[in-house]
Amino acid sequence: MRHFMLLIIGTMVFTINRILASNHYVIKEDGFIKRRLDSPFHLRQPENLLKFLNQMHCNDQAEEGFKKMQRRRNRLDDHILITAQLMQQIIEKSKCARIYVKLKGAGDYLRTTGASLKRLRFPEKMEKDEKNGEPVCKNYIDVTTADYVYNKLRSFTSEVVQSMKIEREEHLLQEEFGLKDAESVTETMRNIAVKGLLNNPQSWKFHMLGSYYWRLVGNVKNALECAHLSVLLAPEESRDIPLLSLGTILVRAKMWDDAEIILNAAVNNGSEHSENYVALATLFALKHNFKRAREYFKIVEKLNTVMYSSTYTMRQYIDCLEPLDNEASKLFGYVKYMMREIKDVNKLRQDVSVYQNKIIQQQVPLASRYNNNDAQLKTNLLSRYQYCSTRQASDTQASTVFCDFYSDLQMQLESKQFDAELLEWQVNHYKNRLFERMPKEYKNQLEFLYNTAKPILPIRKNT
Repeated sequence: MRHFMLLIIGTMVFTINRILASNHYVIKEDGFIKRRLDSPFHLRQPENLLKFLNQMHCNDQAEEGFKKMQRRRNRLDDHILITAQLMQQIIEKSKCARIYVKLKGAGDYLRTTGASLKRLRFPEKMEKDEKNGEPVCKNYIDVTTADYVYNKLRSFTSEVVQSMKIEREEHLLQEEFGLKDAESVTETMRNIAVKGLLNNPQSWKFHMLGSYYWRLVGNVKNALECAHLSVLLAPEESRDIPLLSLGTILVRAKMWDDAEIILNAAVNNGSEHSENYVALATLFALKHNFKRAREYFKIVEKLNTVMYSSTYTMRQYIDCLEPLDNEASKLFGYVKYMMREIKDVNKLRQDVSVYQNKIIQQQVPLASRYNNNDAQLKTNLLSRYQYCSTRQASDTQASTVFCDFYSDLQMQLESKQFDAELLEWQVNHYKNRLFERMPKEYKNQLEFLYNTAKPILPIRKNT
């Protein structure tokens, strides 16, 4: 009889569990035991131990993943604050950039041209004269350039040459001497170059002078051709002079990588002449390779203190932009680190969602868990968002719309706090703001710094 009663009680418990489908309770702060509304253990088959254990595993994985996600999200908040502070520092430091970013080293190039001109000794006897000619160097001499050592450089391909542009150096002369004197210098150089080429077409010096003239009027194609021929014709001891002009033209045309190759050759051919080092140092400064620029300016200081003094503006340019580059690189490193963190947060969010979906599949609908007589529970439930999904019945495979309410975990997963697009926008805001606040001439450098930046973990300094 006793065994029969136990069997009846067991059957009743089993039946009640099947009806209520509720098997998870919590102890509240007031000491009472109460059913947890969003418990993952309101199972459809509460008597199935295997599914119960699997539900425990999925729940543990979901909760652990959510904790990781929250920790990363909290760290992102700290990193965003650090990035905002760095942003303000960069904006403050950028004030000097508005003065120097427009600097192209033009004054220094003209001074190197002047130094090079002093080294030229033109032949005195020139009988032929042509008042109206132009120093188009290729018209005065037929020299094969097939084996020219720099032919392989991109700058000397016909397509690139046709698209090159350089600023007229005469404009810079006008700033220094005035309009009338600048025109006089240009006209004088044209006349001497034309007369010299007519009388001495084999002389590298007049091809060199022709290159200077075309630089003054801003004709890059003719300037390159004259410098090119001058390099081929010049003796070894003087070859650095046309190489310097050739490299300078490429710098002005912003063909900086090729210019570096040629200016290095000018330094190697004329290592005792400070103007070659000034040009190469200036190029490195314009390329924001400030370490190399300082190295060559130190050589200039040893070779020629007067010319070193004339580079003061360019050295100020370095002093302004070097720390600005460093801070911008750091900011972009922070941005890339946080972008990587956001991807990890989003991946964790997806993983938690997968476990959450597995949990939901084993549960009775959340909407069926309240008691009709429990008004508080019903109010709590109805305050949640409702979601609907289309599911297929296992027997008929017919599609039906199933509506339920979000659990606490689902509500947090769907919150803006873990919205990857919103987080990316917030982090990108600092990068975009930097581009907006910096002078337009500096934006190409910012693009380069962003593309080359490596992820850096933002570290808060101890205060």
